[in-house]
Amino acid sequence: MKTPVNAIDSGTLRENPWRKRPTLPMSADVKPLFNAERFIRKWGRSIRKRIYWPQLRRKFAEKWTVESGKEQFVKRSYNSYADYVEHQRAKLGLHDLEKYDVKFREVLRERLSNSGICWNGRTVLCLGARIGTEVKAFVDVGCFAVGIDLNPGKGNRYVVQGDFHDLQYAADSIDFVFTNSLDHAFDIHRIVGEIHRVLKPEGRLIIEAVAGQGEGSPPGFFESFFWAKIDDLATLIEQSDFRLSNRVDFECPWKGQQLWFEKKFSR
Repeated sequence: MKTPVNAIDSGTLRENPWRKRPTLPMSADVKPLFNAERFIRKWGRSIRKRIYWPQLRRKFAEKWTVESGKEQFVKRSYNSYADYVEHQRAKLGLHDLEKYDVKFREVLRERLSNSGICWNGRTVLCLGARIGTEVKAFVDVGCFAVGIDLNPGKGNRYVVQGDFHDLQYAADSIDFVFTNSLDHAFDIHRIVGEIHRVLKPEGRLIIEAVAGQGEGSPPGFFESFFWAKIDDLATLIEQSDFRLSNRVDFECPWKGQQLWFEKKFSR
């Protein structure tokens, strides 16, 4: 008489070693042991740093001058605007922004959600947007957003090539301009003028500014313009036909403040 399967003592069962086990779907939070594409990117970045970094250091040494008539601001010295562009374009290829992209998208989305603004359908231009992290955060809350950068990288869906000193967009056409890259300015006054031009009459400017030199944050190698205190930057913007309406402290991705400005009137 054949013994029922459920009557067999589990201790006597033997697993067929040749039976293929079913493959379970990998959980979304489990990363593969080896990511070839990421390895190749890191390897290429390491090679570029070895070759290119010493050249950049020699060409763009730490030479700073005081902004004309304003001791609270300093500018990196360049031989030409072309040198400035070369310096700023080099940053993307030498930095791994993968973790930054995830973390900053999350914290900026939270800041935007807590702002009290109804974002659905608003148009947003993000300046100096690199790989588009801030653009993604604005899209997450319902905006039509696009970024510009001197070097957006290959195949960037969120950022187009452009220069925030000479915006390619129509006057009075944008609801919000966002930037956390004013410390990469060549001509801060021209940038602020371009922002004022493209914003709608009721448009707003949102600046996320890192703490200044007098607040414990010296400029890095790719910074080209810097302030002693965030208050100094806020005053400069207000002197360019904007009114400061709100400011919020934050700690990520670095210690700084989110400054909200309203456009005063058309020039």
